[in-house]
Amino acid sequence: MIPMRWRANDIQTDKVDDLPRLVRRNLPFNQSDNAIQVLHNQGIKILRLTSYDYFHVLLRYSLAQILILLIFLWTINILFFAGVYVSIDPHESGSCGLGLNGQPITWATAWGFSLQTATTVGYTLPNSVNGYFENCPSLQTAVFFQTTFSLLFNACLIAIVTGRIANSSLRAIQVIFSDKAIVSVMAGQVRLQIRVFDADARHPVVEAHVRLYAVMKDKPVPRPLRLIQPNDDQGAKMLLSLPQVICHHIDLYSLLHPPKPDNPTNAVRNGLDLRQADSLTCTREEVVCPVCSETYGTFERWVRHVQFNQIVEREDEIPVKGSHLEVKPEELNLNRYKPSSNLHAMQTHFEQEVSEVICVVEGIDPLTSGSFAAVHSYRKEDIFWQNGAVFHPCISAEADSYTVDLDRFHEIITKSGGRQQQLSIRPHDMFFAIERRPNLSSLLRQGHAMTRNVPSIRRPFAPNMMSPRR
Repeated sequence: MIPMRWRANDIQTDKVDDLPRLVRRNLPFNQSDNAIQVLHNQGIKILRLTSYDYFHVLLRYSLAQILILLIFLWTINILFFAGVYVSIDPHESGSCGLGLNGQPITWATAWGFSLQTATTVGYTLPNSVNGYFENCPSLQTAVFFQTTFSLLFNACLIAIVTGRIANSSLRAIQVIFSDKAIVSVMAGQVRLQIRVFDADARHPVVEAHVRLYAVMKDKPVPRPLRLIQPNDDQGAKMLLSLPQVICHHIDLYSLLHPPKPDNPTNAVRNGLDLRQADSLTCTREEVVCPVCSETYGTFERWVRHVQFNQIVEREDEIPVKGSHLEVKPEELNLNRYKPSSNLHAMQTHFEQEVSEVICVVEGIDPLTSGSFAAVHSYRKEDIFWQNGAVFHPCISAEADSYTVDLDRFHEIITKSGGRQQQLSIRPHDMFFAIERRPNLSSLLRQGHAMTRNVPSIRRPFAPNMMSPRR
């Protein structure tokens, strides 16, 4: 039986049929709490190492646990110094006057005296004795150490509680991911699409950017997936105040692409995470001619180069050996170098080889200037495979603002025969488990009779205006 959480030294070398989920969806709206389900089994041995970073280790506990711990330490402090006062008072021959009528101080009185000293609220001493204790140097020393400890404890208390309350990692909860990821063919390319939006849209996240990873079943170590939109060569930056669609081109370099025995990119990869789009824009030379060592951005250009030189060499009667005439005709078949567009084959490969796809959105909270990371994952049951499928438009323009319809944020539409058909993926009549009343837009969509008496004030964007950029 596979454990619910992975352990750091238990990396699989053989493919497992079903791995546990790295990122769980355990929040409302089918979102994640941004926790990675990874443990290590060397807790005692690594305790000495984590003790050097006790502050951040302590911040990982809940606020209630931190408060209970601090109150416990504060109580121990009061009891410890109460015991010190009980032990000091009899040895001063009653000159300190802490006890009643020259008697040694009791535990109850010592507790009150210690509490007053720690909180610096002023003394109410028995027998109207002098509060400066000139004749009790040992008692003055004990009061000095207790007040010093109390000042340091108060400073730590403020730092820890403030750090826990102002923890910017909780800001990631407001970054919303689409329930389903889409794999469809767009502009001749098979793309993986994920929609993301920041619920706190009025205050944009600073330097928001995104990364994508694939977790394979044979070795559960997240490996990067290159992004087309936003372009990861430019930092994959986004403005999350409006819904953004993240696109990954499933090309021959992608881990989501079914393996090809004669994949020519295997010789080019060299362990690097590449993408074919770079060669199309002449950013990187992808093909090296095996005859003359000329480099070309695409296989189409290399094929034309070989075909042209074969004509020239054939006319000049150049020997076949060592010339372009030696290149076999099957090597010039362009279909060999094109990524597959068979969604069924890609879905089968995903279900057999891929455990999940992890999406990480990072940014800086403008209020606290603290960085955070929102994490979400998609397994085989979380991906919708259909040609032409896109996310439903969810933005409307009003007189002086824009409105994002979160009831439609997760919805997917597909083009079938030139018509758009809405797919019922899951109910979206609730947001954060709060039931919503029908609004004006829903009444307009349903053709309610009230529309005859209510002026149209919303202008929904056309679907093609909100479709992902091609």
